[in-house]
Amino acid sequence: MRPSRHFLDEECAFLSAIYEAPDGRNDSYTLSQLLVPNAKPGTPAATKAFAETLKLTEQFIARDLVRGERQTGADGVFFRKLKLTPKGQRAAIQARAQVERTKQALDEALVEHEKVVKEMDRYAATDPPV
Repeated sequence: MRPSRHFLDEECAFLSAIYEAPDGRNDSYTLSQLLVPNAKPGTPAATKAFAETLKLTEQFIARDLVRGERQTGADGVFFRKLKLTPKGQRAAIQARAQVERTKQALDEALVEHEKVVKEMDRYAATDPPV
């Protein structure tokens, strides 16, 4: 078995969004809104989010992780009925596991940080600087 690939944050979010909607209800537009929710439709930020989502979709299609119907519209090419391929399902599961490991490591680091801060405070209180 090959080692799992490390996914970037936006790749994890993209794969998770499609994994959580296996019925194919996602398209390029809904995914761009899910991935960048603060980008209001019709703004440059929304246009940029759509372009980045489309690029990511095409990369995942080329890697055989995602499939969908290619369409053309006012904004050019977009994809409808996006679904994960079996390979994409495995990648989404790996990406979700990666997110969980990262969250756990961050939680552990925060606990350790708090311990260090308390120790520093304790030291500063017992031995004031000269």
